[in-house]
This record gives sequence, C-alpha cells and structure tokens, in this order.
Amino acid sequence: MPWRETPAELERAKAEQPILVPSPHGQLYGIYTPPAPEAPPAGLCAVLLTSPRSHRNRMWVEGARRLAGLGFSAFRVDFHGTGDSEGETGFRDPNRPYQDDAVAVIRHLREAFGEKRFVLSGSCFDARTALSALAEEREAIAGILFMAAPVMSLDLQVKADADRKGWGHLLKALRNPENWTALSRPERWRYMGNMLGRMAQRTVTGAQTMDLPLASGFVEHFQILVRSRARALFLYGRQDVEYQTFRPAEQVLFPRLDDEARERIQLEVWPGTVHGLLEMNRQREIFERAMAWFASFRSTGAPAPSAAPARPARDLARGGPEAAWTSR
Repeated sequence: MPWRETPAELERAKAEQPILVPSPHGQLYGIYTPPAPEAPPAGLCAVLLTSPRSHRNRMWVEGARRLAGLGFSAFRVDFHGTGDSEGETGFRDPNRPYQDDAVAVIRHLREAFGEKRFVLSGSCFDARTALSALAEEREAIAGILFMAAPVMSLDLQVKADADRKGWGHLLKALRNPENWTALSRPERWRYMGNMLGRMAQRTVTGAQTMDLPLASGFVEHFQILVRSRARALFLYGRQDVEYQTFRPAEQVLFPRLDDEARERIQLEVWPGTVHGLLEMNRQREIFERAMAWFASFRSTGAPAPSAAPARPARDLARGGPEAAWTSR
C-alpha cells in the first residue's frame, strides 16, 4: 500500500476517539478524528460513508487524518448490520438508503462535539445514503460527494446493464469460476434470469435501448439538493454500469439547473470506470480527487476546479482522469 503516515497524520491517529451513535437500528460504531489544533479551523466535519468504515485499503482512514490536518474534523462509521455496529444485516438496495443512519450520525456529532456544518461522501449505496440525508438535514450539509451510484430501480438497472452487453460477454463471464460461486445466492440467479431475458428480447426485436426512468427517491433527493445551498460533485466512469443508469439525470435534470445551481453542482465523467474495486491506481486517483474537492472547501469555499477544460462527453474514448468532462 502506498500510504506511509506522516508525523502529522500519526498525531491525528493518536487523537482519534471511538464513538457509539444511537440510531433507530441500534448502536452505530464510528471513529471521530478531531482537527489538528495547529491548523486553521475549517468549520466542517467530513462524514466519510464507506462500507466498512476502513474501506478495503484504508484510504479513507488516511483521508480522515489528512483532512484533520487541514482543520476538518472527520467521522468514519459502520452502518447498522456492518462491522462493529449493531442491527440486522440485509440486502442493500440503493433505492432504500440508510438515511436513518446518516441523520443519526449528523445529530450525534452536533450534540456530542458541537459540529454545525457537514460534508458527506460515499460511493454506490453509500452515495445514495449521503444524498438522502439532505431530506432531514439540508441546512447543516455544505456538500455531497456522490460517486458512481445507481439511480434507477434494481430491475431497470439490470436492463441498462443488459443493453450494453452481448452474448460474447456472457460466455466470457460463464468461464469465470467466481461467477459460478456467486450464483449460489438466489438474488444472483434472478439477476441472471433478467439479464438473459433482456438480451434475448434485444436479439429478437433488434432494439438497442429503452427509456429508463430514474428512481423516484433519487429524483426527490436531487431536487432537495437543488433547492439547498449545498455543493455537490457527481463522479462516474464512462464504462460504469451505474453511469448508464445516471444518463437520464445527465440528459434531463442537469440541463434544467439554473445558473446558481450550476455553480454548486458538478458532474465529472471519467474514461474507464470509477466504480471498479480492484484497480488500485484508479482507486488512488479517485481518492486524490476526493481529497482535492474536500480541501477546496477549506481554501476557497468553492468546489475544486476540474483538471481539464470542459469538453463533450463523446470525446472521452480514452485517457486518464485528466480527460474528465465536467458539466457545471
């Protein structure tokens, strides 16, 4: 792992506190990282929603301590039914985000530590949870980092996924032993059945795409974001399945933003994937982009500028994150 803690980060590690957060689903376990006393206060608490709280490669542990060195406080938490937290474990439907958990965290940090303003981040399900917190705490939320989350119902996401795949992709997938192991779960058989049905329909009818409506919960929370004062960065990879579900939002919701909202709400679409879990170089690029976006609240009060001039999305056939298209 490339991270080697600096002396300043080690000091932040020594200052961290384990916290129990009461929630409707049981006690949530989290780690609070106080800001460095020598840093000018940012006046913001970064709530880093990851599953589990350390994530896969501890980058968000690094992130919490790095942000604390910039004057932020930070909090990492296990959702209910995950890690050290209480509560029942269940299937996570992005259209049923853990809003209760996110709101409980914000209110506990306000009561226990006097935190008043929050910036939330999350990827996939965690991003939908971060966005959903606006429904109850929009006056307290200064920003949302929303990474590679599906924004349709699960059934329609399967259709979007099938519409970009062919029979060759399926045959290749079936040669992977890990995929057969995954089929031991009933929900994976349902997914496979839906996928095959959609691919067969496309083969027979010749249809290539369909209108895929957005989930009502996402639209509701996006509209709350628009009406709020919060800033947001939506980050996707062009090859992400999740980006295919997001396209209607990109094509319909974003063009409707007025000038004020366009200044607050950014969309970046990178070549390749953002949702991928195994490509560590890309994961590091995403992490550094996230850190820069957080840090921009400290330095200028505005989201960090895009790494390259805006360009049409169709021009992003190849390249790294420096080729990302930004919609503002």
